[in-house]
Amino acid sequence: MKNTFDYIEANAQRYIDFLCRICAFEARAYDKETIDSMVDYIISFAQAEGFTVTRKPMEKCGDFLTVEINPGAEKGCMFHAHMDTVHEKGVFGEPAVRVLEDRITGPGVIDCKGGIAIGFLCMKALLENGCKKHVRMILTSDEEISNILGGEEEIRFIQDSAKGFPCAINCETAERDEVVIARKAILKYRLDIQGVGGHSGKHYFTSKNAIEEAAHKIIALHSKSVQGGTTYSCNVISGGSVLNIIPDKCSVSIDIRAVTVADMEIATREVETVANTAFVPGTSCQVTLLSKRPPMEHSEKTMQILNRLLKVCHKYDLGTLTPFESGGGSDSCYTQMAGVPSICGMGASGGLQHTPKEFLNPKSIPLRAKILAGFVQE
Repeated sequence: MKNTFDYIEANAQRYIDFLCRICAFEARAYDKETIDSMVDYIISFAQAEGFTVTRKPMEKCGDFLTVEINPGAEKGCMFHAHMDTVHEKGVFGEPAVRVLEDRITGPGVIDCKGGIAIGFLCMKALLENGCKKHVRMILTSDEEISNILGGEEEIRFIQDSAKGFPCAINCETAERDEVVIARKAILKYRLDIQGVGGHSGKHYFTSKNAIEEAAHKIIALHSKSVQGGTTYSCNVISGGSVLNIIPDKCSVSIDIRAVTVADMEIATREVETVANTAFVPGTSCQVTLLSKRPPMEHSEKTMQILNRLLKVCHKYDLGTLTPFESGGGSDSCYTQMAGVPSICGMGASGGLQHTPKEFLNPKSIPLRAKILAGFVQE
C-alpha cells in the first residue's frame, strides 16, 4: 500500500490543478452548454490518465460520464459525484477560483467537484500500482435540483451503474472528518391559493385574502415540524401586486425533509390536509408536487462499509471518520434503493457550501484518496 500512498502524495497537486480547472466551469444544472464543455475537458483528462470513458448524451441536462479502470475484472467499488453547482455565474467574482494558503475557494469546489478529483486520484493510483479490481466512477449533472432534468432515465443510469458492485461510495462534500451514513428524503410542493380580490377599503369584508389564507397554511405546516424528524419549511411565497388591492392569488413553495419512506407518505397526507382546509372561507387551493427524492435510510450494510473504512483509517494512520445523519439529500438514496450498500460524504472537506464563500481544504484531497484506495485494496 505504501507505493499507492506515495503515488497519491506525489500527484496530489496535479489533481488539485485539475480540480481548479473544472471549478472554473461555472454551471448550474440548467446550463447544459457549459456542463457539456466541462464534460469535454474531463474526458480528455481522464483518457490521458488511462481511464476507460463512456459518455451518455442527455437531452435536457449536461451529459453524464462513466469513468473506469479494469472494466470486466472483479468488481471493487463504484464511486459517484455530480458536476453541477447551485451557483449562478459570476457570484465568486473574477477569477472564480482562488488558491489561498490553506484553502481553495470556488463554485462547487467541495460540492461536489472536489469529490471528482479524489475519485480520479484514487483510481489513477490504483491503476499505476497494480490493482486488478474494476473501479467505476459515474458523474451526473443535475443533482442539485433533485434530478428533475434527467428524471427516471437518470435514476436508472445511477442504479444500473451500481448494480453488481459490492458497494457504492458517494464522493459528496464532507466537513472535517465526517462521513454520511443516512440522509433525509426531500419533498417539494407548491400551493396555489385562490381567493377573491377587491379594494382594501371598499371590499375588505367581502374579499377573500389569498395571502391571509397562505399565512394560515404556513403556520399549520410549520407547527407539524419535529426536531430529528420531519420538517416543513415554506421558503418561497408570491402574492399581491398593489398595496390597496386585496390579493386573489398567492403561491407558497414548501421544502419537506423526512427520515423514512413512511414519513414521506405521512408528510404528503399532511400537505393535502392543509391544502384542502380553507382557513379563510371561500378560498381554495391546488397542490403541485415539484420534486421528490427518497431517503438514504440508516442500514446495517452501510455500517459495515463504515467499519471497513474505519479499519483502513486505523491501519494506515489516516485519522478517523465521524458518522452522522444529514438533513440534506443526495443520489446515494438511489444506489441504496438498487440494493447496493451505500455510504455518502467521502469527498473533499471544507465548508460553507451553497454560499459564495464555499471553500476546500487541499489536504483532504490526498487524505480521502488514500482512504478510498485502501478501502478498495483491503
